[in-house]
Order: sequence, then C-alpha cells, then structure tokens
Amino acid sequence: MTEQMINNAIRSDSGHISLFGEGYRLDPDLSTQVDDVAVVDTLLARDSRVLTYVKRLKQDGLVATAHYSRGVAIFGVDLAAEEKHGRLKGYLSQGEFSFGKKGRGAIIGFKLADKLQVRIGSKIVLSAQDRHGEVSATPLKVMGILKTNNMALDENAVFIGDKKARKLLAMDEGVSQVAVILHDEAQIAGLQQELRRQFPHLEILRWDELYPALMQSRVMMEGFNLVTSLLIFCVAALGIFGVMLVSVLERLREFGIMLAIGTRFSQLRNIIFVESFFLGFIGFSLGSLVGGVTLYFFKVNGLDLSMFSDAFDEFGMDAVTYAIIRPGYFVMALAAVTLATFLSVLIPLRVLKKSKPIEAINKV
Repeated sequence: MTEQMINNAIRSDSGHISLFGEGYRLDPDLSTQVDDVAVVDTLLARDSRVLTYVKRLKQDGLVATAHYSRGVAIFGVDLAAEEKHGRLKGYLSQGEFSFGKKGRGAIIGFKLADKLQVRIGSKIVLSAQDRHGEVSATPLKVMGILKTNNMALDENAVFIGDKKARKLLAMDEGVSQVAVILHDEAQIAGLQQELRRQFPHLEILRWDELYPALMQSRVMMEGFNLVTSLLIFCVAALGIFGVMLVSVLERLREFGIMLAIGTRFSQLRNIIFVESFFLGFIGFSLGSLVGGVTLYFFKVNGLDLSMFSDAFDEFGMDAVTYAIIRPGYFVMALAAVTLATFLSVLIPLRVLKKSKPIEAINKV
C-alpha cells in the first residue's frame, strides 16, 4: 500500500526528480520560474536514463461557483504529455480526459468537486494573479474529475490547458516545474547531481525530498516487515528444532551402535545436517510456491477493500491494494531458512555427542 502511495505521488506530481526555479519552493511566484526551458529540454531528451518528462505551469488561484468558492492550485498542462508521463487518464473517475474542442474545460480533483458541489458539465470561474500582479479570471466547464489518491491534488488541483494557463497568467514562456521519470530508480541520485552541476541556479529535488512523509512510511514498513519476518522464521526454527531433537532422541540407540562399531561423530553430524537442510529446503520450496502463486494472484487482481474506501480516501490510499513480487523476498527467506536449519540442530548434536555408545544402546 505504501508503494502504491509513492507511485501515485511520482506519477501524478513529483516524478522521480523535479526541477524548480530558484526560490520557488519557498515563494511559489510566477517570477521564480524555470526560464531556460529549451536547454533543459535538450539535455533531458538526450539522456538515456530519462523515460519521460513533463513541464507544468503552476499558480495559486481561486475557483468559484454560484454558491461556493475555494482556494486551489492551478496546473497548466499538456494532457497528451501527462498521459505519456504518468498515465494520468487512469486516474479519471468521471467525465472525459479532455479540455474540450476550444480548450475551455477543466479537470479537477474529486474532493474539490465534492466541496464545490459540482459535477461533469458544471460551470466554474477560475481567477488568479498574473505575472503583472493583475487579477485575471476565466469561465470554464468541468470536463473530468480525477481521483489520484494524492491528497494535495484531489483536494486542490484544477488542471487546464497549457495555452489557457499562459493566457490567464500572461506567461509567454517559462514553466514552474519539470517532472522527470527515469527508467531505473537506482539512477536518481546520479542524475540529480549532474543536473545540479548543469543548472546550479535551479532547485532540483528527488521525490523523497518533496514527500518526506512517504519516505518515512516506506522505512517504517520495511522495519515492520523485517520484524514480522524474524518472528515467522523464529517460529519456523523452533519447529525444525523440535523435529530434529525428537528425530535424534528416537534414533539414539541406532546412533550409539554406529558409534560403537567405529563410525566417526563427524559422519553422524553430517547426516543430521543433511536431514535438517533437506527438511528446511522442502519447507522453503513449498512455501515459496504457495506464496509466489498467492502474491501473483493479488498482483494481478489486487485485494479489494472497497468497503473501507471512504476511510482510505481520507488518508490518500487506494481501496484496491496490489501485491509486489521481488526476488529479494525469496532470497531472504532462503537465507533465513538455511540459518534456522543450521542453528536448530546444534542442541540435538550436543545431546548426541554427550551420550556414550554403551548407554545409548542399553536405553531401549
């Protein structure tokens, strides 16, 4: 679920890396824009690490209906670029993914639509301060309603066409944000450093710097998963320990006879280790098979928690949760099972080593 929230934030807003004008984050004003857009365009288009990028024009404004008004964040965007970049159309819950034939439409967040009590086809008036300090306004028609599960967008966002936004804000050039998505997350830090060297006058931030709460949630979830895994593997180790202890005690006479006829203890130890590892490997194989099939099912179909959708919406979470399959899960499980099987036979081996062959033979 945490990974879905991060993915939603990256797709709908920040990308893996975002470029802003110097001082824009502290003072989001039209005077603090990314001006050298052509240079940024050229560099990103040539970089093989970059999958997609989009340019957005942002400004705070006011949206009003006949009865309600709300402060909003205005986004001037190219819908085709946004769809290629973050599959924004997939978040459309009502209406159409379009600004209309004449570009006089708007797409808004579902929570904002609820607060304004508007629906598809409703008329709204959008006003904002342009670059000259004058207040401009334009009438718009609600064409679509988005549900991104990014609370900042669902509650405040009004998307309009890039040309419409430039006319409203008297902005001929420049953008507020350039959001970049990479092929590989491992390359984020490297590209960020290179962009900072190329554009020292811009603010270049990673997604986790823009959404630190989501990064903290990921770290907390990883810690929770680690503790849960340790508890599960401890229980598994106790089970293997019990099986191997009973196995050794039940065959103590046989082991005593083998020792009495000259079998070395190291040979018996190897036999017990092989039995233990064989037992653990069978358990790991069956568990991986069942777990892998289960994960794949929920990766494809998801876990539908729609009955709690209202509660999830309050926290910006998806009502349908999809599983993630990572090879690291199975590698960690194999390492843990191997360690558990090794530790679980130490005490049974100690019991066997301390027993005397004659006493062991006479115990039956």
